[in-house]
Amino acid sequence: MKQARLVRSIVVYAILIVWSLYLFFPLYWLFIAAFKTQLDFSRYATYLPWVDFTPSIKPFVTVFGGTGMDATSPFKNSIVIALGSSIIALILGSMAGYALARYDFRAGRIRNEHIILFLITQRMFPVAVLAVPYLLMFRELNLLDTQLGMIIGELAFATPFVAWLVRDFFAGLPREIDESALIDGCSRLQVLRYIAFPLGAPGLVAAFILVFIGSWNDYFLALVLTFSQGITVPLFIQMQSSLVTGVTPWANIAVITLVSILPPVIAGLALQRYITRGLTLGAVK
Repeated sequence: MKQARLVRSIVVYAILIVWSLYLFFPLYWLFIAAFKTQLDFSRYATYLPWVDFTPSIKPFVTVFGGTGMDATSPFKNSIVIALGSSIIALILGSMAGYALARYDFRAGRIRNEHIILFLITQRMFPVAVLAVPYLLMFRELNLLDTQLGMIIGELAFATPFVAWLVRDFFAGLPREIDESALIDGCSRLQVLRYIAFPLGAPGLVAAFILVFIGSWNDYFLALVLTFSQGITVPLFIQMQSSLVTGVTPWANIAVITLVSILPPVIAGLALQRYITRGLTLGAVK
């Protein structure tokens, strides 16, 4: 029996190690590609630094040093758009989610459950369906190729998702806490600010991270609404292969992609404790 368990453990760990290496290899290739020169890509496949090739910081200098391209502006746009849309969507969506958790809305046969279903169906619409209406509407409002236009566009998809997600978090909070605060003289906004938001912080943080990552990685909406001044990182990565004819700058693309991973990863690690609690809140009664 002991030998059978030992063999089973060895097989399981071997499978896990092989699978982990398989998943890790693309990230490893991306990391080493960011330190290669264009000549290293044109010769043969190289995977071992200082053995197959000599690492160089030239791609980083090219991308962020102002020699040939300016990647600073797309990163600034992505940060402003992702943070702005996430914060505004969190505020509006959490207020809507709290209202749906605490009040019973009725309009004929429509109830809260139908409203929540309607909200989440907004996430089912492909962005391509709204591309032409968005383009015409934002053109009339002079919001094309602007950070404000992108933030408004992201809000249309992020706010319903936040409301749908945090509604269950607020519904899990005892109503007696709200009633006690109201008896003590708090208004509904004060209850929301000083009681509901702090108690529902794990759910709010989880919703913020999910919305932030979705906005940061959004490509199609940026493709429709931006052209030069308001382009974001995903669109900027695609432009590297379309603007350069003949040779694809893989090193530059790897540098931009590698740096673009950092903000969501840093935010996720910094708020990991809240994310874990937020995603599991209400799973166990």
